[in-house]
Amino acid sequence: MDRLHAMQVFVRVAQHLGFAAAARELHLSAASVTKAVSALEAGVGTRLLDRTTRRVALTEAGRIYLDRCIEALQALDDADASLAEFSRQPAGTLRLTAPLDFRESLMPVVADVMAAHPALTVDLRLSNRVVDLVEEGVDLAVRAAHVLDGRYVARPIARTRLAVFGAPAYLRTHGRPAHPDDLAAHRFLVFTEPRPLLELPLRRGADERRVHFAPTMLCNDGDAIRIALRRGLGLAVAPSFLVAPDLADGTVEPLLPGWTLPTFGVYAVYPHRRFVSPKVRVLLDALAARFGDGTADPWWSGREAR
Repeated sequence: MDRLHAMQVFVRVAQHLGFAAAARELHLSAASVTKAVSALEAGVGTRLLDRTTRRVALTEAGRIYLDRCIEALQALDDADASLAEFSRQPAGTLRLTAPLDFRESLMPVVADVMAAHPALTVDLRLSNRVVDLVEEGVDLAVRAAHVLDGRYVARPIARTRLAVFGAPAYLRTHGRPAHPDDLAAHRFLVFTEPRPLLELPLRRGADERRVHFAPTMLCNDGDAIRIALRRGLGLAVAPSFLVAPDLADGTVEPLLPGWTLPTFGVYAVYPHRRFVSPKVRVLLDALAARFGDGTADPWWSGREAR
């Protein structure tokens, strides 16, 4: 048995909780994947996966062994990457994850990095789910958050502000809110992941108002919210990176001058390692060059709310 190959196969089966999906990712036959996992189980002397016709699940031993396999495979990846560092040529597969709604800001950076480093392959996974970087074998994540949990290295690259936005067509029909208390009478488009924001903590100096409202539309896709916002279906609370193009061309406007909502940090996050591979380093540097040092909001157009 090729123990390393079997461990790689087991990790993919465990991450997908399925033999067929692992086989597709690894470009192997389903029979080869099954054989590799069975041989690994025979080698370690215990069952790692419970299989039925409908589902695959890790046993308790499998969960423990999965963590150790990931650590071992990551150590091997670091050893290989150290040779790339010696030649200073980013190469191999860079596994990257980011929120769905960040793709418009992220893709120009990724495209520039790929154009400059043709030996680099990017596996980009867009999801609003918070990914376990170690368990899922991800090299780098872009996350927008108030705070992070501290398990990983986090490099701040920007700030993004939340604000209330409306389209001119909506404001002509429904009027322009002049005070946070006016918002309760308006139609709202609400993003639902990770959870819907149905209360707004607006602040102006020492004055804070918490406004509750009922949504007219709920959606888990920021681009769909953005389209509905531009078409005047309602107001929306959105991060500046989502509506930056619309702010620039005037199709949406920030509302409630002088009132602010919380800001979020945008971070490049990667596992704790003694060694940062060239493929990760080159993207970290490109993100910093594009967005800054983590203190500014590069998506805000400079328009003040009216």
